[in-house]
Amino acid sequence: MLRLPFTLLDYIQRPFVRRARSQPRSIVVIKPCCLGDLIMTTPLLDVLQHNYPQASITYVAGNWSKVIVEHTPAVSHVIDCGTVGIPGRYTMQEYFRLARLLRRSSFDLAFVLDRSPLLTLLPWLAGVPRRVGPDSLERGFSLTDRVPVSASPLHLQHQAEIYLDLARAIGLSVDSPHMQFVPTAAEKLQVQPDSHLRIAVFPGGGSNPGMQLTSKRWPVERYREIVRRLLLERFVHVLLIGGPDDKVLTQTILEGLTIPDGMVTDLAGKTSFGEMAAYLEVCALFIGNDSSPMHLAAAVGTPVIAIFGPTSPQEYGPYPLDDPQHIALWHHPNNQPCFFLGKMQPCANCTCMQAVTVEDVWDAIERLVPTLHNDEVVQ
Repeated sequence: MLRLPFTLLDYIQRPFVRRARSQPRSIVVIKPCCLGDLIMTTPLLDVLQHNYPQASITYVAGNWSKVIVEHTPAVSHVIDCGTVGIPGRYTMQEYFRLARLLRRSSFDLAFVLDRSPLLTLLPWLAGVPRRVGPDSLERGFSLTDRVPVSASPLHLQHQAEIYLDLARAIGLSVDSPHMQFVPTAAEKLQVQPDSHLRIAVFPGGGSNPGMQLTSKRWPVERYREIVRRLLLERFVHVLLIGGPDDKVLTQTILEGLTIPDGMVTDLAGKTSFGEMAAYLEVCALFIGNDSSPMHLAAAVGTPVIAIFGPTSPQEYGPYPLDDPQHIALWHHPNNQPCFFLGKMQPCANCTCMQAVTVEDVWDAIERLVPTLHNDEVVQ
């Protein structure tokens, strides 16, 4: 356990801060962005609810990503922090307004899941007596419990495990936590019964507030070939999923394909995130890039084939990594990610996505869904 008596900042603030309770009544978790990252925090939320069943858990999330924790049963309250936490997107006035709001809530315990020194400072400004978070490159100076995180691409750890290490560091029981996302009854009603097996395909990804990393996308013509083979060899119903910005990709996949009547549904831009989860929940398989829909599929219990390139499945793969219903495909020439610690490293020869072949994906399909029959009915 890495509990420190107090930091210099605590000493300065000591007259104004409450003593930490051994059993907190109110917990705040701070992680503004982004969708996939927030899904990977849900195992920690599961652990907090299990260890502190009487405590209220409040989650601070951005307006882009709060939908995740709004669908997480462990969370009692959600604070929309707008764009605070996204570099270059907020003012210091907005930052201190959030700090004052947190102070009024009198939280007993805080978990800061970002490595930004400004975000780790928030619960100190809010007078939270115990503050837990990852300490990467000594940016966790304002925390009372600093948990070391590797800054080397040679020692990779899954993001969900980094968050769970925070719980382990303060002595909490961590027993088979899992990712969560629970669609509402209204969202589930949008999905109609189908007489065919359904497989979801997501060709997008790599687009978040403040960052574009479209090099995470497998070539669209290879997705077209996978869809063609699913339709003609396996007779499944293919759901093309994505947001409004993915419409061009899904339309490109459909160009030139011979599509049996009613066997492809293009949902890009036509569903909310919760409705997308409801569709994924009834699919036999998800195929797509490292992305929030990939994590969403794993969170609702759907088997996943995830295609990786500049990022590593050791850090961002479908969780848990040892789940046999998930397959992550990664053929990086150096066995080290080009994207690490939130930054894209210089890459003179970007071949990692092209290294994953159509046959690699098809072999994974046959491993996860070895027999697909057109007379199967999925409700």
